[in-house]
Amino acid sequence: MTETKKEQELNDLFEGNSVGNIAGIVKKAKRKTILRNILISLLVVLFLCFTVSFSWLFTIRGSQEKALRDIELFGQITNPNVEELGSQNESNGVFEGILTFNRYKEVEGIPVDWSNYILTYSLFGGVSRFTGNHSPIQIEDKVDGLVRYYDRETKQRMMSFYHPDVKYSQIRNDLNSLNHFADDALVELGVSFNQKYTPEEVRKLIPENLTLKWYWVDTYSEKDIEWLNDKNDDLPELATQIYGFAANPVHSSMSEEDFIENVQRGLTYKNGKYFREFNRISNNLKGDSAEIVGENIGIIGVVITGTASDLVELNGVDMIRASVLGVTIKPD
Repeated sequence: MTETKKEQELNDLFEGNSVGNIAGIVKKAKRKTILRNILISLLVVLFLCFTVSFSWLFTIRGSQEKALRDIELFGQITNPNVEELGSQNESNGVFEGILTFNRYKEVEGIPVDWSNYILTYSLFGGVSRFTGNHSPIQIEDKVDGLVRYYDRETKQRMMSFYHPDVKYSQIRNDLNSLNHFADDALVELGVSFNQKYTPEEVRKLIPENLTLKWYWVDTYSEKDIEWLNDKNDDLPELATQIYGFAANPVHSSMSEEDFIENVQRGLTYKNGKYFREFNRISNNLKGDSAEIVGENIGIIGVVITGTASDLVELNGVDMIRASVLGVTIKPD
C-alpha cells in the first residue's frame, strides 16, 4: 500500500529522518512558551500595579484623614474666634499632598477674611506647614510705643493677651482708644483678666449687650509662669499661642464641657500630631484629679465683639487687666 505524504512525514519524524520538521516543532514550542511567559509577566505586572496603586491610594487617603482629624480637633481649642470653611485637598506628588483650610472671623454676624492655613501631609504620616517664616507682621504703635501684630494675609489686627500672673513693663488698654471709632463700628476685642475666674463668673460679669465669643483657659504650669516672668522680651501671648474654647451658641453652660471633651478626644489619638500638647494641657488642668472637671477650668481672658459704643462699657469692669483690638469693621 502506498503511504500518503502525511504518513510518510510522521514515519520520518518518529524514525528521526526529518530534521526540518523537528526544528519547526521546537520553534513553535519555543514561541508558545515565550508568548505564554510574556502573557504571565504582563498579568503579574498588571496585578502588581493594581495592588501598589490601591495600597498607595489607601495609605495617602489615610494620611489625609489623619491630618484633617488632627488639625480640625486642635482648631477647636486654638485660634480665638477663627472659623473654618472646610479644607481643599491638592495633590502635590506621589509622596505628599496639600491641605488648604479657608478661614474667616465672625464679628456681630459679619464674616471677615482671615488667612488660610496651609499644610502638607505625607504618605508616611507626617503633617507640617511649608518651611519658611510664618510670623505675623509687627509694627510699633506710634501712640503707646508697643508692638502691634497683624495677620500676614488680611493685614487685620491680631489680638494679644496678658497672663494675670506675669509681670509686664507695659500693658495695652485699647478700651481707651474706642472713642476714635464711629459709634456703630464693629469691633473684636481681646480682653485679659486680673485673675482666674470660673466660666459662669465671666458670663455674669460681661455686659449682656456684648457678644462673648471665646474663653482663654489658664493651661499654664508654675514652670511656664516662671519662664514667662524670666524671659527678656516682655511680650504678651499672641492669639496663636493660647488655648481655650468658643462660646456654645445654644447652651452657654456647655462651652467648657465642649472644651474638656475635645481635650479628652485629643488624648485618644496617641499617634496624632498634637498628642503631646493635649497631654500637657490635660496634666496642667486636672491637677490632683483623675481627669479634667469643670471646676479645673480657670478663665483668664475672653474675646468679645460689639459696637465701639457698647464696648466702652467695659471701662468700668474691674476684672479687666488689659484689652487689645482685633478685627474692626466699618459699617456700610
